[in-house]
Amino acid sequence: MIALLEREEIKVEKSAPESVPAPRQSAAAYLLSSTSALGAGVVVERGFGFLANLLAARMGGAGTFGAYSLAIATANNIGTYAAGGIGATATRFSGKYPLGTKAYPAFVRVLLIVSLVSAAIAAAILWAGSAPLAHLLQKESLTPLLHWAAFSAAGMILLECCRGFLVGQRRLLGILVLSLSVGLGMISSLPAMSHLGPIPMVCSQGLLTTAAVLLCLLLYRPLGLASPLRASKAVPIGPMLREIWSFTLIQLAGLVGMNAAGWWLTSLVARSDASMVQMGFYAIANQLRNMVALAPGLLSQSSLAVMADCEGDLEKAPDRVMALCSFVAVLASLAIAGIGIILAPWALTILYGKAYSAASAATVLSLATAVVHMGSAPAAGRLTIVSIKQSGYINTAWAILVALSATFFLFHPGNASIGAAIILAAHILSALLVLLALQRKSIVPPGVSLTFLTGVGTSITMAALAIARNEMPGSALPLNLALLVVFGGGLALIFSVGHRHHWLPNRAVLITQLGSKLPLLNKLNSERVHA
Repeated sequence: MIALLEREEIKVEKSAPESVPAPRQSAAAYLLSSTSALGAGVVVERGFGFLANLLAARMGGAGTFGAYSLAIATANNIGTYAAGGIGATATRFSGKYPLGTKAYPAFVRVLLIVSLVSAAIAAAILWAGSAPLAHLLQKESLTPLLHWAAFSAAGMILLECCRGFLVGQRRLLGILVLSLSVGLGMISSLPAMSHLGPIPMVCSQGLLTTAAVLLCLLLYRPLGLASPLRASKAVPIGPMLREIWSFTLIQLAGLVGMNAAGWWLTSLVARSDASMVQMGFYAIANQLRNMVALAPGLLSQSSLAVMADCEGDLEKAPDRVMALCSFVAVLASLAIAGIGIILAPWALTILYGKAYSAASAATVLSLATAVVHMGSAPAAGRLTIVSIKQSGYINTAWAILVALSATFFLFHPGNASIGAAIILAAHILSALLVLLALQRKSIVPPGVSLTFLTGVGTSITMAALAIARNEMPGSALPLNLALLVVFGGGLALIFSVGHRHHWLPNRAVLITQLGSKLPLLNKLNSERVHA
């Protein structure tokens, strides 16, 4: 596997340009449009999914929701191993074999084969491993729940493959159909199933994801997925299948360790609490972290396509795109997470109920993790292009730190906040290693490190103040004032760095770009120019 990574790294380094001139505005325009297209569907699905989980947590209780979250986390990890990042694989090769090319029909068949085989492997592994996993957790009663979670693992793989394919083929209508099907299905069934227990919740999610994929397959012609070319000599699928499987194995190398360590930590949090309440708190904290990371994550995912593009003027843009995306990701994630940290005790009570107010410490630590993770995501994406091998080493270091730290729960009962602190520390370490690796290659744009460190320092300081506020209710007022000062000061410093390095968008250019997409805004802009 290391040999595969090294060969891939050599290919990337050979194709890298010797110099990186300033990019044209087209790079920013492409980044904006691709992020908007990808975000439209994901926001719909994640928004409805978040609301569905919120209602299920309130209606089912912390114990039921914790068991359901453990089963879904296990299914997701097994699915990741079996599929090897199939969503990213589908997106990447959709760009190579787009709709309208002769190889498109063969690509669709190959992707269908890979996804079905991966789904079957995931279901079989989790079904066979349910009893040993339940025994490892010292909760044999979870065996039936993990059995049913096997079908959810298969559904998750099919869903990720379908979404990646639609994103790669730029089928916005298909993304919306898929996202609406999953989101509306989740919000209509998951809260209702929470009254019946975690098994019905897991089963309903597996059925929904599979049904959404089948719906897209049935509507492939209305969604514009049918090949416009007439049948001709078939493109052999053997070489293409080997190509896609090879890429999948490279993806898998970087995912196995991280997901295994994450699951190990999650399972030990559940193991240390017989009531599963702490597992519920941990799940809530991770859900809120994921919501904060949603918009910056979409931007980072879109920036990877721009930084990796080897054609035209986009090849000259990686430094500028990395700097711009780092600035926006840190600023956006800190703004959202900072508000969440300040309002955590009241927000948890309002959203989930009074029983979840004790999840405040885990929540603020997870929100700080979102700032670290998203702030370093553009740099981490750049490193995967420049040196896949070093990126794999850093991911391995992340996994080792999490796995070793999680063993604390084997010798001493822990809680959700300790688990969240472990994840935060691991993300800080990996982010610093990414910046160090890029710095050694002299490809860290000026101001990126300062922006990232400011965001990290601000979020960690705010999390510490918020935890102190929980422990010392009598000092709530001065601590709240300190939170506001730190929050405002951090945002102001990041904004100042962005202004100094000219990362803030030019207003006239931004209006022109948006005006080309919105006729009314274009008309208003023209009238303003003439005036």
